[in-house]
Amino acid sequence: MARPAAARVASRSPALDQKEKLIVATERLLSSQGLGCVTTRDIARAAKVAEGALYHHFGDKAELILSVVLHQLGDFPDVLQSLPLQIGQNTVQTNLQRVLESAFAFHHRMAPLVCSLFADQELLARVRNMMHERSMGPARTTSVIAAYLRAEQQLGRVLPAAVPETVADLMLAVSFNTALRDHFFYGGSGGQAKT
Repeated sequence: MARPAAARVASRSPALDQKEKLIVATERLLSSQGLGCVTTRDIARAAKVAEGALYHHFGDKAELILSVVLHQLGDFPDVLQSLPLQIGQNTVQTNLQRVLESAFAFHHRMAPLVCSLFADQELLARVRNMMHERSMGPARTTSVIAAYLRAEQQLGRVLPAAVPETVADLMLAVSFNTALRDHFFYGGSGGQAKT
């Protein structure tokens, strides 16, 4: 039998709670102030922990940033992982719309962070290298979507002339561009996928 949520939360280790507080505080500060204005002291203060706790949980600022990105993924990994199970199910449009909505939600959450990374080229390079080491990034996402589209082509549900990799790349590009546009022109208030 599953334990009530309150019992699960109460049984969490203080270290996990502290790490979660640091990630959430970092997300909030980066969204409101941007990377250039946020110090580790600011993050620790917002999380209500000692500054040393940050380095206990994260080797450096790049590890913290990567943890924030992973925290912002939401249901996107689950949606992608379930995509092969949707081959031949529902409609292709319905299946891709679900992927696009989840991708947009993730892109919308992380667009301010990604943009602010360009202000610190050293930190950007470190985060980029860490992502490459962990096989993270859009190439993996594109390959999952493209594989789904190829399978649907074999079933005759996608036109043979469609190029799955191009369709997948365009889906993700539109999602990210829409998230950036929403933040830049509308202050991030939209937050709804334009399908």
